[in-house]
Amino acid sequence: MRKIFIFFILSFFVFTSKSQSTINGKVFEVSDKGEEIPVFSANVYWKNSTVGTTTDKDGFFKLKKISDNISDLEISFVGYEIVNTQVINDSLLVLMQNSVDLEDVDIKAKSNTTQISLINSINTQTITTGEIQKAACCNLSECFETNNSIDVSYSDAVSGIKTISMLGLDGNYVQITSELLPLVRGLQRSYGLTYVPGTWIENIQIIKGIGSVVNSFESLTGQINVEYFKPDESTDRIKLNLFTTSNGKFEKNLILTKNYGKWRSNMFTHFSYFNKEIDHYGYNVNSQEKGDNFIDMPKFKQFNILNRWKYYGSDKLNFQINLRGVLEERLAGQIKSIDNPYQVDINNNILQIYGKLGYIKDLENSYGSQFSFTSHKIASYFGNNKYDATQESISINLIGQTQIDKFNLLKFGSSYFADRYVESFKGNISNPFDYKRRVDLVSGIFTEHQYENQRLNMISGIRYDYYNNKNKIFVLPRLNLKYNASDNTALRVSAGKSFRISNIFMENSQYFASSREIVVDDKLDPEVGWNYGLNMSHFFYFLNNDGVLNIDLYRTVFDNQVVVNIEDKNKLLFTNLEGDSYSNVLQIDLDYNLLNNLTLRLSYKLNNSISTYNNIEKELPLQPLSRALINLSYETFMNNLLFDITFNYNGKSRIPQHMDCSNNFSTPFFIINNQVTYKFKSFDLYIGGENLTNFTQPNPIIDSENPFGNNFDASLIWAPVMGRHFYLGARYNLN
Repeated sequence: MRKIFIFFILSFFVFTSKSQSTINGKVFEVSDKGEEIPVFSANVYWKNSTVGTTTDKDGFFKLKKISDNISDLEISFVGYEIVNTQVINDSLLVLMQNSVDLEDVDIKAKSNTTQISLINSINTQTITTGEIQKAACCNLSECFETNNSIDVSYSDAVSGIKTISMLGLDGNYVQITSELLPLVRGLQRSYGLTYVPGTWIENIQIIKGIGSVVNSFESLTGQINVEYFKPDESTDRIKLNLFTTSNGKFEKNLILTKNYGKWRSNMFTHFSYFNKEIDHYGYNVNSQEKGDNFIDMPKFKQFNILNRWKYYGSDKLNFQINLRGVLEERLAGQIKSIDNPYQVDINNNILQIYGKLGYIKDLENSYGSQFSFTSHKIASYFGNNKYDATQESISINLIGQTQIDKFNLLKFGSSYFADRYVESFKGNISNPFDYKRRVDLVSGIFTEHQYENQRLNMISGIRYDYYNNKNKIFVLPRLNLKYNASDNTALRVSAGKSFRISNIFMENSQYFASSREIVVDDKLDPEVGWNYGLNMSHFFYFLNNDGVLNIDLYRTVFDNQVVVNIEDKNKLLFTNLEGDSYSNVLQIDLDYNLLNNLTLRLSYKLNNSISTYNNIEKELPLQPLSRALINLSYETFMNNLLFDITFNYNGKSRIPQHMDCSNNFSTPFFIINNQVTYKFKSFDLYIGGENLTNFTQPNPIIDSENPFGNNFDASLIWAPVMGRHFYLGARYNLN
């Protein structure tokens, strides 16, 4: 049995005066080999207060100092106990060791699976592995079932693809990265979320509103940053997950971690498979369910592999490289027994190489580079519509950082994005689009200043990006300001500008499953918009239990938008914005520990998203005007049995007038998901159910009897197509 210790160092820094008001520290394990291993999510808090934090993925934390008595500081980590404490030169050394008998361990606090920081200037939520495992999370699009910040829905009634939205706008306006490197962009916008297995993910950071200028020019409504499991000593040598559903879907995920001298590697593999024709939920006739001859869930096969390498041979040099490959085929449409059936076939092949190189010159200066290469080929057809495309992309980001003084930090750098597209669309389109070539080149420079004192944190930055196809420089200022009104309350203000290059075909592939004629303006300009945000995060202590209240208010305003107009039932129009387009979102979240092992999450969100269609301002179609969520989680004292149940409410959404729907608005509905998990020493068994209310959209496919006719449309989806189903899974971890 490996003897493991947790070695905890608290270092004190002066910010506003010679008095020490902030504690900075690091938590890490020390193995038998003397290797330092960061500990993620260790609890650090002051006794009898709500002032506390958890360590980040690198083991670091920052905590407000509210007491000069170091004994008032509580340190806890599940499965470990303190054996010795010592203060040396104003630093606290806490030695902990793995408990032999967990029943004898006094667990001071349970790490929250969704975390909100009082310290970060940018409004950021962190979803940990524990939160992801509360649901049947098979891919990234399904990681937000217990989070109300990201809306998840089906894109259409045939492809089975789930799409996301944030701050009342389509997910295309969200920057999706892997460890701050490009992950889902370009041709991956429609299907890329399904190529990120949830069991590979260590944590997810949700950044609302405008983020840092360092992370590129594309984020308008926010950023989703995925952190995979790292190739280090804290990662289990073997992670295996097997998953199956009552309707016949099967999935396997395996992660292997191995040490090769100064190098350490992860090998991630994924395989998923479904090969049944299910046609249960079409429309209701005299209260009896009748199929529409379209399968509700596509048949598919997906192979996914990721190989990560990280170099550990130097304290000053950090290097990692990753190789990723995806193969997938989806088959959907009408059942085979139909004569001349409407068929859907989607094939994606992806190869990606990306990595980082960092150099720490001294305590004040460091430099780094990020690089990525992607090759993506897609071949698809939806009945008579055929879409083929290739993408080859290169991105480079060069970053420098210097600590000016104890209050001020300066970042600077440059970036380069090169995207080569070759696209062909044959079918219902007004103008021929036959293997057209487009090369997008965006080169930029940026600088960012960070200021921190006891109460005030500010990040201000600006980017200058040149886009070749418009021969134009985009100036993108951004500001994030945080003020700690008290030790328990943080107030944030943000404002900034972004632009993005629209990929109209791939970003709107759900409309391929219709008879609409595609009409494209030949002179589409990049989308440009402003985002403004207000946030309050308040930690409180009530009835001997702690909680967090979080309030968000965001507004997004477009200078130019590529308007996707589906108001005409026979046409799909892409035009530049003529008029106003904006989105206002109010969201209130409450997390509260009702009991030591029972947590409650309440969330309510109002969306007011407007755009101009044919000179008339209307709500965005298929966007819920409101959403609510209730999540209850219970763990037994020994953390070996977990119960989770989530209630999701989706308010009405506007449906274009040509759909048969009363008052042109959908019906509000509830979705209930639950899961029970039993934990053994290195083995987890979980069982659950999704859509327990069995709510499905009536008549999800318009004119399903005549899919090659003029009225066929499978894209107007506002509710689930699949009904109630159950799942069973098992996780095995070996350290």
